[in-house]
Amino acid sequence: MPVWQKIYSELSNYNFTVFSVMEDKNIDDARPWIEGANAEFPCTIDTKHIVSDLYNMFNVPTIVWIDESGKIVRPNDVVVMNESGAKLVKVDPEEYIQKIRNWVINDSSPVSSKDEFIKLKNQRTPADKEQLARAEFALGQWLFDNKEISLAGNHFERATELSPADIMIQRGTMSMRGMDPMKDYGPIAGEIIQKGFKLYRPIRD
Repeated sequence: MPVWQKIYSELSNYNFTVFSVMEDKNIDDARPWIEGANAEFPCTIDTKHIVSDLYNMFNVPTIVWIDESGKIVRPNDVVVMNESGAKLVKVDPEEYIQKIRNWVINDSSPVSSKDEFIKLKNQRTPADKEQLARAEFALGQWLFDNKEISLAGNHFERATELSPADIMIQRGTMSMRGMDPMKDYGPIAGEIIQKGFKLYRPIRD
């Protein structure tokens, strides 16, 4: 969040803003992080995972560039600003920030070519199993909200089996499965990697 506050402070005079969405089932769990960040841009909490579903987001943090007319001009990027995470997703944070500057200040294209746009768009297109996993996830959420906890758990487990590398599902269901997303996710992530799945998906060639 401090990185995005810095970017916002630098570029806000150019009709630019950051809009942050945290996906968390419990508002009170997310609130301390938002208050601690003390950001000057809007920070919201999506308890239904609507945003990740609409924008085909499979991991966090995912960035979408939207222009002043509401058009998506750069599809989903998984961008991590710390050094270790940046290496994992193969995105140079400084280079990425410079792209934002060039877009906002110089009206440069958000993508270097049509091919890059297509690659970004296609890499986030869900496979059949991933779409089914999202359906299982949504059904589980509905059951959970209607106090059918055991039945909900069955659908959450099915969703994670269908799409094990979908962090929005894995971490998003943990609190509803009686798990701690902060403490319990690490070992599960290790198991996912051992099975040959990628938690972060670089742009496909």
